[in-house]
Amino acid sequence: MRPLLVIFFLLPVWADVGVLIPGDKQLPDPAVLSLEETSVDINADQNGVRVLIRQIFRNRTNANLEGNYVFSLPGTAIVSDFAVWDGPTRIAGVILERKRAEEIYKDIRLQSLDPGLLQMGERDSDQAQRSAIFSARVVPIPAYGTKRVEIEYHDRLAVETLASLLAIPLRPSAYKSVSTGRLWVTMELKSKHAIKNFELISKTYPLKVTEQTANLVKASLEVPNFTFSEDFGVKWTYDPAKTNQLEIATYRDALGNPAEPGFFRASMVLAPSTSADTAPRNVVALLDASLSMQWEKLELSYRALETLLRSLRPADKFNVIVFNSQVALFQPNLTAASTPEIEKALTWVKSSRLRGGTNLKAALEVGLNQNGPNGYLVLLTDGGATEGLSHPSTLVPWYEAAWNKLPVANRPRTFVLAVGDDASTNILKPMARLNGVFEWIRSTEAADFKLAAFLNKIGKKPTDGVSLTVDPKNNFDLIYPLQDAPYSGTMPAWVGQYKKPGRGNFSVLNAKASVTLPERSLDNPQLPRTWAKARVDALLEKIDREGEDKASIQEIIRLSRKYKFVTPYTSFLAAPRALLRPRLIRPGDPVLRIHTDPSIVSVVALFSFGVVKPLKFLSGENVWQTRFLAPTDLPDGTHPVRLLLRDREGRVYREQKTFVILSKPPLVRAKLDKATYHRGEPVQVKAFASESARTIVARLHGAEPVYLRWNGQTAASIGSVTIPPDLPPGRYKVSVTAEDMAHNISSQEVPLEILP
Repeated sequence: MRPLLVIFFLLPVWADVGVLIPGDKQLPDPAVLSLEETSVDINADQNGVRVLIRQIFRNRTNANLEGNYVFSLPGTAIVSDFAVWDGPTRIAGVILERKRAEEIYKDIRLQSLDPGLLQMGERDSDQAQRSAIFSARVVPIPAYGTKRVEIEYHDRLAVETLASLLAIPLRPSAYKSVSTGRLWVTMELKSKHAIKNFELISKTYPLKVTEQTANLVKASLEVPNFTFSEDFGVKWTYDPAKTNQLEIATYRDALGNPAEPGFFRASMVLAPSTSADTAPRNVVALLDASLSMQWEKLELSYRALETLLRSLRPADKFNVIVFNSQVALFQPNLTAASTPEIEKALTWVKSSRLRGGTNLKAALEVGLNQNGPNGYLVLLTDGGATEGLSHPSTLVPWYEAAWNKLPVANRPRTFVLAVGDDASTNILKPMARLNGVFEWIRSTEAADFKLAAFLNKIGKKPTDGVSLTVDPKNNFDLIYPLQDAPYSGTMPAWVGQYKKPGRGNFSVLNAKASVTLPERSLDNPQLPRTWAKARVDALLEKIDREGEDKASIQEIIRLSRKYKFVTPYTSFLAAPRALLRPRLIRPGDPVLRIHTDPSIVSVVALFSFGVVKPLKFLSGENVWQTRFLAPTDLPDGTHPVRLLLRDREGRVYREQKTFVILSKPPLVRAKLDKATYHRGEPVQVKAFASESARTIVARLHGAEPVYLRWNGQTAASIGSVTIPPDLPPGRYKVSVTAEDMAHNISSQEVPLEILP
């Protein structure tokens, strides 16, 4: 069986609805691996959305296959579960440190198992970067059989102008068409903030709303033979009469551990405002025209540029900079935003050519020099800097320093629109914190909502005084905002920890909330992961600024494993929780050894011949072991053993393994290339053995034993034994021994004569 490995693409490969690509192909092939079923379960509330995607693929060939499972996610999403199925057995993913996951996989890849390794981004652990692309190799996919894959992710839902858009990325971006034999979608939306005007914005999904109130919406669909031609999307608005109200959600599960912290989320929908900056604006747009921007990314960027320029007022001034390896300006200086000049600028941009790499530093340097009062620098790019400064630790500090050197009145607000699944957000997002706005739009995402929200903030300022105050302060810790700058009509939110149960007082603007911080409450189970993701994001930004440090990496790994989500330093490893050793045994062999992952605290084996044996953990060898007797009348062949595994949280897993009884030794027949030899001469040994033989060894008195190796051309195992130069002449025998995996042994002796 070929190994499961992380997928390393030489060129970006994107997929939205998960696709399983045959291992020897670059594109999905439904004639080889077809998508039979897809189900999407959506649970959303004011804290975010959980999406569980289950897919079943069918192998339409007569051979076992391996496949590359590829998919992309919304930019702020985190994968929280991953599993593959081995027949009726679900093999759940376990979060491990990235390098450790790779090592464990290498240890088990040669076994007849069904593993899956899910990692974040395209690069190896030494080059890990944050990306919306996840990939796994799935093997084996049985001949004429099926393979089931599950992915779960969590995402935050933005609020803009009192509206939220929930988009599930299902439209393929790299592939012309992807279809499923049947599609199910179920959705439940809950919100403490009153909901109005729930609507489906995707035309091809026949979603039916089955229940709708001010705080709850339920909907579903089921359709056969569905082709994914667009993303699934719904939109709703919040009641403007119930804005500026502070809502608090809590969670704490300290059962058995009083030191375990609780978690809270504070949120408020800000009332909309019609006020805007009426002063003339100076807008400089930077458009990335490097080769990495081709196709949909470039179309989206040009669309954003055109919308931006056409929204300018006659009193405004603007300029356009197109950059790749080189930097080109539409005009030497800012020009009036008249209709003829805007049309001329758009025509000039259309005539520009994609070429070369990306010198982001050079473009930003030119853009900052096009300064003026009330300025806006609008950057449209994927951030993939390849020339000049290209790493966050150098490019971001340079930009901040260059921006700060400008006169205060001429420092432009930095608006960054990151485009594409592979956008380098660790470079672009910190730049937008310079009094600006950051937005990320994937290649295939329904862009209208995000693009309008991004451009509508030009000419507007964040709402002043929107900060969270908590009391008592010493009971709260590690509080993180979930947005950079709150604007009217949006929902600013904060997540944090509280140390002890009691009473908590919260205030934002003029709104106050006094709530009980419960000793135990499981009402918002997503809160710990939301907080952990915010904490990890803060640590990753620290690493981007200051470089890696052991403490930050260890905390990221710890939080990732505890709250189960993938980071650049961790992976999901979906492999059987128990690895049975030995796989082949002789009747009467008394030892069974099992390797498990570290979370397992007890193992019981139930044998098919009626024996039940608890296993003992041998800490020195990191294995579970028991002694049992296989009945002497147990026939040769494959026999099942059921394993009951319990983890430290009390969850029980049932897995079925098999072992093979081998009572008959392998057959072996050997011959030499001739009958007589001289001292110091090599003896060529050829052996024919049954398939069960694991090792074949040739031995001659006075010479080192030699392991015979399989030779496909001769269909035999071959080796060479060298006669010792001091061996006395006479008659000797070469002994050829064959041993199988169950340690059954057989041998044959072949005579030879050594001449003086």
